[in-house]
Amino acid sequence: MTTEQRSRHIPDSYSRHRPNPQDSRAPASIIPAEPRRNLAILYSIRPRAAADRRQVFVRLPSPEPPKSHLGFSNSVQSPSLLSHSLSPVRFVSPQRRGIMVAKSRRRLAKLALLLLALLLLLAANTLLCIFLLRPHHRKPLPPGSPPGNASNPDDSIVAFDFSPFLIMYKSGRVHRLDGTARCAAGVDEDTGVTSKDVVIDSGTGLAARMYLPPAPSGKKGKDLGGRLPVLVFYHGGAFVIESAFTPLYHAYLNAVAAKARVVAVSVEYRLAPEHRLPTAYNDSWQALNWVARNAASGPEPWLRDRGNLSRLFLAGDSAGANIAHNMAMRAGTEEVDGGAAITGLLLLDPYFWGKKPVAGETTDNSTRRQYEATWSFICGGRYGIDDPLVNPLSLPAAELRKLACSRVAVTSSGLDDFRPRDLAYAAALRDSGWGGEIEQYETDGERHVYFLDRPKDPNSVKELAFVTGFLSRDKADHDMAVGAIIDDELGEFGDLVAPPLSSVTREERYLHMDAFRGCIGQANQRETR
Repeated sequence: MTTEQRSRHIPDSYSRHRPNPQDSRAPASIIPAEPRRNLAILYSIRPRAAADRRQVFVRLPSPEPPKSHLGFSNSVQSPSLLSHSLSPVRFVSPQRRGIMVAKSRRRLAKLALLLLALLLLLAANTLLCIFLLRPHHRKPLPPGSPPGNASNPDDSIVAFDFSPFLIMYKSGRVHRLDGTARCAAGVDEDTGVTSKDVVIDSGTGLAARMYLPPAPSGKKGKDLGGRLPVLVFYHGGAFVIESAFTPLYHAYLNAVAAKARVVAVSVEYRLAPEHRLPTAYNDSWQALNWVARNAASGPEPWLRDRGNLSRLFLAGDSAGANIAHNMAMRAGTEEVDGGAAITGLLLLDPYFWGKKPVAGETTDNSTRRQYEATWSFICGGRYGIDDPLVNPLSLPAAELRKLACSRVAVTSSGLDDFRPRDLAYAAALRDSGWGGEIEQYETDGERHVYFLDRPKDPNSVKELAFVTGFLSRDKADHDMAVGAIIDDELGEFGDLVAPPLSSVTREERYLHMDAFRGCIGQANQRETR
């Protein structure tokens, strides 16, 4: 670049202050050699792109020129001021700006992908922890309490914890933890039993579910095989849970009605703590009289046309067995409507307790206090733990002999807390001089009313055979029921224990039942192999 070309690139602001060499007042060299060389280098740089060919100089603010001692400013700026007054500014081209923006976007995209990968990894670990753990490592949570009244502080304060059955709050709200499911009546596909619901007392809500077995094979039309025994059944549940309409008892009564061939009436009595004892006893007594009236003269057709009132049975499990026993005791002092007589009493793991432990009963003070507290909760403190309603052993022998039935069967389970007192009850009844027959059936290694939860278990099948045998034990009907059970459950072993029972003695019947149970055990062992 020539001097003339450079001069064209020098701004006017610099030209105005350029010294004139002809001026004698100016120094010989106003710009030193070093600044001149820097300016030459500055103006000789060529831009990289065509769009950057122009150099733009910006005039920076600078202090005023120094004044002379006479008060006039010098017309020529000093080299130091000149070098600082000009500053080049480079504009970035659009192409380069696009490249920089693209690089920034790529960096952000990589960062976003990294964060997404970390989130996916965290989610995968969480799913592995949830779904790949073994089921027994995840204990089921207890049922949540239904929402209460937020405006009432007492609605969240526990007044009585009757777990695993229910929890009662100080406000009176009751949260049941089990036994609240319901199922509809109808025809059972497995057994062919037909069920229906009836109302006994619309004022109190007392109701029942009835079961009618199908006609025997080969019977058609109105020939239904004659009249059938009548079974009044009271469900268990510690007087506070369960119902005649729950799937648990619906399935059990279907099986009993089909195999024992009985017209069954499962009573829906009112529960504590909303209706404390003796409400359940009063409802059960009312239902028993309703059955007796309808079996005698109607209007309920299943009882009037199909029921045989001369073969009336009471049965129940746990708290229901307690109710059945007390109904039979009440029938000994009060007459059942129509003068009906109770043939048999079937107590399945009955709920009996007392203050002092009997032989074999637990002596743990906390356990005994708990049973005593729950009984007081059920009856509202009206009856003590040694009241005959819960402790029949407290009855004198003369009172116990008033039990109004001719046959009693008591079942017990080996691991049940009530087992020792159930056995003591059977012994006390036998020793009291009561004139009826007493049968006992025990299952080792099982807990309270195990047969309801596991109906297909071999032990449950054997206990059901005992129950149906007890209900149908009457000459030809008993032979037919036992033969049906043998055919259903044992197959080829049935021939070993199917002799007619119409002419055998009581002792021979017991031997027969022992042989029958032994064959069931052999069949189960063979099936296991």
